[in-house]
Amino acid sequence: MAETPVCYPGAADQARLLASGTTTAAELLATTEHRLGSLREVFTDVDLAAARRSAEEADRRLARGERGALLGLPLAVEDSLPHSASGVLTAAGAVVVGRTSAAERHRNPSPALPATLLDPRVSGTAVAVSSGVVSAVLARRAPGAGRVPAGAAGVVGYEASGGAGVLARSVTDVSHVLTGLGWQAKPSDRPLRIGVSLRGVSMTTRTRAPMRRAVEDVAALLSMHANEVVDHDPHLASESRLLLAPHLTAGRRELELLGKVVPTPFRGLCRSLRAAERVMLDQMFAGVDVLVTPGYTGPAETMALPGGVLVRNGATTPFAPLWRVSGYPAVSVRASWDADGNPLPVTVIAVPAAEGALLGVARIIEEEEEVHRRP
Repeated sequence: MAETPVCYPGAADQARLLASGTTTAAELLATTEHRLGSLREVFTDVDLAAARRSAEEADRRLARGERGALLGLPLAVEDSLPHSASGVLTAAGAVVVGRTSAAERHRNPSPALPATLLDPRVSGTAVAVSSGVVSAVLARRAPGAGRVPAGAAGVVGYEASGGAGVLARSVTDVSHVLTGLGWQAKPSDRPLRIGVSLRGVSMTTRTRAPMRRAVEDVAALLSMHANEVVDHDPHLASESRLLLAPHLTAGRRELELLGKVVPTPFRGLCRSLRAAERVMLDQMFAGVDVLVTPGYTGPAETMALPGGVLVRNGATTPFAPLWRVSGYPAVSVRASWDADGNPLPVTVIAVPAAEGALLGVARIIEEEEEVHRRP
């Protein structure tokens, strides 16, 4: 069978292959270098000499019987994170190939999408993972792979409280990387109260029928796993509570800097807006542990072009603030497909106390999607 991205082992499978002696870190890195040849632009910095040294050291440690979740795995760090993040991976034994681009200028490489779809631009980070160049990437704002939710880009994006996260091929792979970094939170030991929101934080949000059905199917699925699922669409936006557009797309770091760059007379207003946004977002999670939302309003809009179809995945803005501004943990995973074969992702957000439950919820969704995957 010809090699395709579907054939690429993820982080957990690569670790098993290394532990069993079926492959070596040097061989995995050689495969990475081969795939990197046609995708060099998805990286802003590559240091193959250092990666080869790390692979050689990993193989020596493996030969001595040492084992580690990340030992010998080819991984990368998104350029949105500080350089110290590479040191975290290196300390865990990973082979760090370089830094991936957070810029949204790359075509969606998801192997699950029809070849005729000229999909929207995604980040270099998503391309590096989906195309099998590396098995996972540490990234900021991982649930959103550029403007496209990670679930629509053929990967799973998980973000812990505070902003740093992991993009990998599957929920199992994300969990594997988190375990290797010592980040894994304790799973929930009780049924969850799960809220379902189809509305986002904008009065004008209108979730289209295929995406609505996908979210409703996820809600029904989660209710079968002893969770309490409730509609949770509080009226957060009204004429008396308006959010400024910059705040809707900003992250915590940008919001913290906002008071330093705006003119002094407006700083009080900015602080008031931030306080109002915090109240509104906290209300969104009142009475629930986890919130399930559409990845975007979806489904994708298509436009016929010579040689294929241009796909525009709809607006992400109505739902992105829930995890971008709040700093709450979140995960994006593909939940279904529409009639035209376009992926329908959901984003699941949790309060910090329920962070450990997120990947469990995502795993249920992913396993169901795998069962019903189209031919």
